[in-house]
Amino acid sequence: MDRLLPLLSALLGLGTGIFVVLSLIEKPVWRLMWQPRSGRVSDDEARTVHAILKRVIHLLPPTMMTTMGAASLLMILLLVQTGVTLASVSLAALFFIQLALIVARLFRDIRGVDEVPSDGEASEVRSGLGRLALLHHRGLLMTSTTLLAVIALQTSLT
Repeated sequence: MDRLLPLLSALLGLGTGIFVVLSLIEKPVWRLMWQPRSGRVSDDEARTVHAILKRVIHLLPPTMMTTMGAASLLMILLLVQTGVTLASVSLAALFFIQLALIVARLFRDIRGVDEVPSDGEASEVRSGLGRLALLHHRGLLMTSTTLLAVIALQTSLT
């Protein structure tokens, strides 16, 4: 347990950091998450951010899958080591429910950017970009809230 929670915190911190960077890259097109046809985001801005994401789209998903897979294993280990306490079950539920919601959309939203050329139909670029940006924000919410819960649990145990 002495090493488990810090390691889980490190993995969730890494995930949070990656999602923060993605969110900052996507900042110019945040409006597309809710309004893919927003006139406040130019097609050129959307195409630029789309092209940036296409450059990292084959690197980051496997990295995040490995990170969240390892965090999942540690979460299960935490449940075993704590004897399935209310605190550990609550923490695991927070993590796994949010993770399941993200995984349910993950591959579709990645394809929405990966399979669309950045210089392709503007509506497809904008729509796919908006969906992927929203997924990244959900990932940021998942990793950061779970990280805060892990820190709270670790604090309560000391």
